[in-house]
Amino acid sequence: MGQKLSNTESFMWALGDNPNLASTMGLVVILSDTPDRQRVRNTIGGLLTTVDRLRLRVAESGNPVSPSQTLEWVPDDQFDLDYHLRFSRLDTPRPVGPSNPKLLALAAQFINDPFDRTRPPWQFHLVSGLTGGRSALLAKLHHSISDGMGMVRLGLNLLDFEADAQPKPEPDLQAVFATATASPGDAEDTDAEESSESDDDGDTGINPLGGLQRLWDTTEGIVTSVRAAGVSLTGGPRPSELWSTRSRNRRYEVVVESLEAMKAQAHHHNVTINDLFVTACAQAAFHYHTENGVELEHVLATVVINLSPPDVGGGPSADEENAFLPVALEIPGVGADLDQRLTAVRAAIREKREMLTGKSSALDSLASLGNIVPPAVTAKMMVEQAGRVDFATSNVPGLPLPAWCSGSEAEAMFPVGPVTGTAFNATLLSYANRSYVGLHIDPAAVDDTELLAKSLGRSFRELGVARL
Repeated sequence: MGQKLSNTESFMWALGDNPNLASTMGLVVILSDTPDRQRVRNTIGGLLTTVDRLRLRVAESGNPVSPSQTLEWVPDDQFDLDYHLRFSRLDTPRPVGPSNPKLLALAAQFINDPFDRTRPPWQFHLVSGLTGGRSALLAKLHHSISDGMGMVRLGLNLLDFEADAQPKPEPDLQAVFATATASPGDAEDTDAEESSESDDDGDTGINPLGGLQRLWDTTEGIVTSVRAAGVSLTGGPRPSELWSTRSRNRRYEVVVESLEAMKAQAHHHNVTINDLFVTACAQAAFHYHTENGVELEHVLATVVINLSPPDVGGGPSADEENAFLPVALEIPGVGADLDQRLTAVRAAIREKREMLTGKSSALDSLASLGNIVPPAVTAKMMVEQAGRVDFATSNVPGLPLPAWCSGSEAEAMFPVGPVTGTAFNATLLSYANRSYVGLHIDPAAVDDTELLAKSLGRSFRELGVARL
């Protein structure tokens, strides 16, 4: 028997059935050269010995007559590393990095190809043939595995922090999986108390009183979460009509800024880097619309709030994955100047954070709706809600020092956050002395993706962030 998915994991997994709500996270690591394939294979294989969740797939279990079966993490007894690790060559004379449209197009396609839901939901893809012998390591994993901070921790197991690190030995995957099968589970799994919930109350999945009791117990958390997240299917501010069309197609752009310059301007304005970043994204949205002859009264954005207790150092510990909640902000447009927008963003984020203070289970409470509302209804509700949001943002702290992967130096790291039904997702990731903003875009909404990227760079300049 495997380990039951938490409410949050089950919620994200169920929404993944709808391509418009896919919550895949990705990363593009630009490497200084092209590492040996076998060394890369040993590196990725080695992750399976240290990150238990990568060996597991999602399986249904429980009472077959239950209206909703239980989802569990179980070892993949037919695991094939060659399925999860791909190699290809990209022949292009263009420079590597954000100016390489072929690489960015390949990254968008790779990230958005749906997972085989009968296998562990993650993949890596090494792309060679870039300028100067460089290569790019593309990575993606389903949000049910972990959140953005969990992906950073995964990177710590993937990367080395010295140029001459010894190659990792080829792992004995047969032995690793034999051990996992004998003792299934995940050392990093969260919410052990929840996983035994059905055993404690004797609920077999067909007891309506048990469901009502859980609904009653989590009502306060659900109401708080829904209010903070801004979920409303009627009324409320309207999103941009220019960006109202949505699809499952995706494009990808990258904007690179100086981390030190962003820190300096955040300090100058007495705001956080995240406040500065969200304001720059909103300013870029206003510029984009102005270029298209539209003046907006506001934009609607979501910002990810860290729900972890303050004593964990600003980020979740290894046993607090997915401890974040996206909350909605209305940012003023016409009639407000840039300083007023920055002040509004700062105040709104603080208000949402205070609303959620002490409620680290808020996202799990919101996800509890998935136990009460049929998945199809939940997905429809989330699609409608996402259609009311102009863009989503996320800020993931990265690595302050240079790193190497399979003997090759990592020159840059581009994040890819889930669009989940909005016009675009902007994710900020720091690495060494750079800040990388990955713009994951729905082209049905934002048809000029280059204009959006240029508008974001312009907005950082207006906020005082010096150009690289």
